[in-house]
Amino acid sequence: MIQNITFQKIELYEKLLPYMNEQLRTAYFSLLTTTPQLYPYLVQVEQVERLNGFRSFDFQITLRAFPTVGSHISVGEDLFTYRISSSQVKLVEYKHLKGPERHHFPPNYLDILR
Repeated sequence: MIQNITFQKIELYEKLLPYMNEQLRTAYFSLLTTTPQLYPYLVQVEQVERLNGFRSFDFQITLRAFPTVGSHISVGEDLFTYRISSSQVKLVEYKHLKGPERHHFPPNYLDILR
């Protein structure tokens, strides 16, 4: 059972990562000269709610993400809330919580800060 849950979690991340990366591209455009990347192991599930009761496929999921640039240099923290149904994935809310912070960047990466 644990392996099945882990597999489902990975599958969910794989489905949502393109949506999340697109939002990050837009959100970080004014902050960085490059687009940050998001990896499944840098995403935490904050909350999952089944919206229409037992056996429905209508979920709201909130994810905390830690995007990176280069060799895994953290550029911030973001919160995504998606509504997922059998027919669509919709971003309900996005919050940029923090970053990027200049002191977290090595000297050879400072040029990507706007």
